[in-house]
Amino acid sequence: MQQNRANILQRGIACALCAAMTIGAAGCGGRESGQTETAGQAEDSAQTVAQEDGKVTYTVHTDTAGLEESSRISDTLFGIFLEDINYAVDGGMYVEMIKNRSFEYGMEARDAELHGWDKTDESVSFEVVDGSADGTALNEQNPRYAVITNPGTSQAKPYAGISNGGYVEGMAITEGALYDVSFYCRVQEGAVDQIHVTLCSEDGDIYDEQVVEGVTSEWIKYETTLAAGATANKDVKLAVEIPAGTVCFDMISMMPQETYKNLPVRKDFGEYLEALQPGFLRFPGGCVVEGRDEESIYSWKDSVGNGLSFSINGEITVGDVATRPQGKDIWQGSKANPYYTTYGLGFYEYFELCEALDCMPVPVLNAGMTCEIQSPFYEVYSIASDEFQQYVQDALDLVEFCKGDESTEWGAVRIAMGHSEPFDLQYIAIGNEQWQTEYHQHYKQFVKAFEEAAAENPALYADIRLIVANGTASDSEEGWNYLILNPDSVTALVDEHYYQTPEWFLENTDRYDSYDRDGQAKVFLGEYAAQANTLDAALAEAAYMTGLEKNGDVVEMACYAPLFANVKLNQWQPDLIYYSNDSIFASANYYVQQLYSTNAGVLSLPAELTGNVEQTLYESAVLDENQDVILKLVNVSGEEIPVNVSLDSGTTDAAGFSTEADVTVLTGESEKSVNSMDNMEVTPEQSTIEISEDFVYTAPAYSLTVIRIKP
Repeated sequence: MQQNRANILQRGIACALCAAMTIGAAGCGGRESGQTETAGQAEDSAQTVAQEDGKVTYTVHTDTAGLEESSRISDTLFGIFLEDINYAVDGGMYVEMIKNRSFEYGMEARDAELHGWDKTDESVSFEVVDGSADGTALNEQNPRYAVITNPGTSQAKPYAGISNGGYVEGMAITEGALYDVSFYCRVQEGAVDQIHVTLCSEDGDIYDEQVVEGVTSEWIKYETTLAAGATANKDVKLAVEIPAGTVCFDMISMMPQETYKNLPVRKDFGEYLEALQPGFLRFPGGCVVEGRDEESIYSWKDSVGNGLSFSINGEITVGDVATRPQGKDIWQGSKANPYYTTYGLGFYEYFELCEALDCMPVPVLNAGMTCEIQSPFYEVYSIASDEFQQYVQDALDLVEFCKGDESTEWGAVRIAMGHSEPFDLQYIAIGNEQWQTEYHQHYKQFVKAFEEAAAENPALYADIRLIVANGTASDSEEGWNYLILNPDSVTALVDEHYYQTPEWFLENTDRYDSYDRDGQAKVFLGEYAAQANTLDAALAEAAYMTGLEKNGDVVEMACYAPLFANVKLNQWQPDLIYYSNDSIFASANYYVQQLYSTNAGVLSLPAELTGNVEQTLYESAVLDENQDVILKLVNVSGEEIPVNVSLDSGTTDAAGFSTEADVTVLTGESEKSVNSMDNMEVTPEQSTIEISEDFVYTAPAYSLTVIRIKP
């Protein structure tokens, strides 16, 4: 049933990453299939499981002969979702250390376009000008630049200019590490022939310095490398200074040479993502895609410089970061720490990151409307408008960017940026957490455009599938109901989002048991979390994920949200990974995700978990591609539970399993154990146990156990 904004607000639904977390009732509505339980969902789907003679009986049927298609698990079931919230990208994952490097910040920032910069001497004149009118700008998409004048009147500072201390907590440097510094500059007045570049502290300690020579009256990009002479994580600054004269600067940048797989991604961030072994990456949002207004809607074309050709020191480039118009993030931040989008990590880099992580890209695009919850003036472009048609065209062009050859406009852009082979694009999500009638009207136009494109150019478009949004809460049904009324040939997934209490997740582990396995679309659980980073919340998610595995034929993809958060300044909690300017740590929830994604299966095995008291133990059993049997046991109680495990091969012969199994346990001292930068209370521990076809395993209190049994 379609619902208007008043009805939505009345029932208390708020944008899952826009407003306060909401608790919705579980519900499948018209999605029930009436089918019997799938393999692996037998007696344990009942809400009572417990002990007989002090032990729980757990029988796993390991004979895969005769298993139905419903036992198959999606090979992209567990993935990750990256949204630029909590300073996750600029100032976090993206390795750029200079804030407001192109002097394009606006009124949301303290000091606007001067934000982040200080004069190194009071005698210096420092202003930012717009060079778009007189043609003095670096390029048409980067109009502003800084004009620095050193009058030469300070005997204490013969060289003077401006300095930048970086994002949020400031810069952090490591002794011996190398940092690449670059900037564009040109002399406007005076006989300036060199630039002094210094890595220093606020107290004047010099960590390294270099002199750049050959400055002219034309825009030239200069590059140098600084080697940090000490380790420091506060009061670190990069200064660019000139002798007497006037010099124009733009795109002042400092990046560490050591990054994740040579991408502009912080090395530790990339390593934590890689350790998850994700099946997919959903990006760049989230509410970021919707925006508060037109200016803050994420533009994938802006993120690749709109394909603009740009000459850097005589060499023609396409999509360089210097051509990427600065965006404004929906998560605005404060005057002291405003939230702008440099697009330094743009769609090109996100697709490259997916390749580095060996996972499937799942981009999300705007549906031609802003976020209804956050928009001061909610804007929906008319279907007949040029603006809306451009959003549809942008979606079509993204396919061309990813899959087109040099004969196509946007394929040629990708190739010119350095990626001759196509990117692997299978899915595009249209919109985020939208339920409105106008959204469904818009979505129909995207479907029509993609169906027509597939008919006209099947080589590019025939394999592309769309994802429809499904509102903002666990009881939202708008996406499913839309498909009942409007079936099509290109929609493959419905994007469900919900943030709930740990208790809700424990009570709804069987949510997807009754979903229609013969319907047009499967489930994309694009955002979920149990509202805390404590062990009990993580275990509630782990218990819920047993249900995702058992329904891996109908749940195609699932990802926790949000992914990253700055420890000292963030806009949303809980999160999966926390970071500072020089450190990073994983939450208990992260380790749950990791244990599932690194122990994923291809088949869900039938199993029975029997007993007679209130359920505190949850399980799933899967077979992976190597024929390993993987058992997951989640004990959410404060007592250890002995479990009688029986590996039933379906014959009287020996099952043929190894006599030793690998065991990984995630637990803590209490249900409220939580990780922090200084104290990691919840981390996985590995061991081995002796096993047979029948063995006893005691699940520790408040624990997730993964038992891997090799053939």
